[in-house]
Amino acid sequence: MRLGGRLGENPPLMIGSIFYRGDRRVKDHERGIFDEEAEERLIESDLKLAYELNFPYALDVIITSRKAVEPYLKFASRFNVPLLVDGIDPEVRAHAYRVAGELGLSDLAIANAIYPDSTEEELDAIRSSGIRRAVLVAFDPKNALESLKPEFKLSLLEEKLIPKAEEAGIEEFLVDVVVLDPASLASVAESMSFLRSRGYVVGCAPANALAFLSRKRYGDEAYPMLTAALSYLRMRGADFMIFGPAGRFRGVARGLALLESMLAIEAKVPRSRLKEHPFSLLRELQRVFQEVSKEGA
Repeated sequence: MRLGGRLGENPPLMIGSIFYRGDRRVKDHERGIFDEEAEERLIESDLKLAYELNFPYALDVIITSRKAVEPYLKFASRFNVPLLVDGIDPEVRAHAYRVAGELGLSDLAIANAIYPDSTEEELDAIRSSGIRRAVLVAFDPKNALESLKPEFKLSLLEEKLIPKAEEAGIEEFLVDVVVLDPASLASVAESMSFLRSRGYVVGCAPANALAFLSRKRYGDEAYPMLTAALSYLRMRGADFMIFGPAGRFRGVARGLALLESMLAIEAKVPRSRLKEHPFSLLRELQRVFQEVSKEGA
């Protein structure tokens, strides 16, 4: 999984969420009981497109309770993709990190996340689990207004988050600049560009603000709006995006692949690299264009 580099060189990591509050396939969040077949269908539909279009893909595994940790992680590990191990509170996260290590998932797992106030228990759990990748959350709710500023996020990274990550044994990290609501996408984009220019791998979870963009609520207009938001964030530097519930990737994948194709042309990505790039969609469109042109001649 290669992230960062020139915009258009490496496609962004697309992350779908499972087991979130409101996931209709979950029957009991406390005990981790869910409809495995239905959950699997959604994930497989995403993965089929991700492989076809050469997007890296990961799952954000949102865990509500200690009892749910093992069944959720065992299920998610079936798909052999990176797993953001994500708990609703520090105790659940710490337990989840340890269980991930016990299950032999350290190489797949990404600790989600290290916060400015992450506890010693969490950091120790990450270190003892063998997990070496983490998301660093560049936002301090105790100083919310300042946290919106790019310079403040940089100071959080350098003074708090990176030292905590090093203490936890983290070797590779992703910086989440934090989306609060739809209007915050603009300030988030500014922060991503600012931090990316300083060499950080950056991204966010637009799902935090746009999860309500469902077809049930907005019909056929839902996916174009979500695609627009994701495209905007990508053009401002997002290396990873938690786009929303697993299964929604099919609604945005080809639009994002076309954007990546144009960015690859701008970045002058070598032909040899384009074989494993979303650029494959543009090749398909070129072929169809030629066929249609001949038919009309």
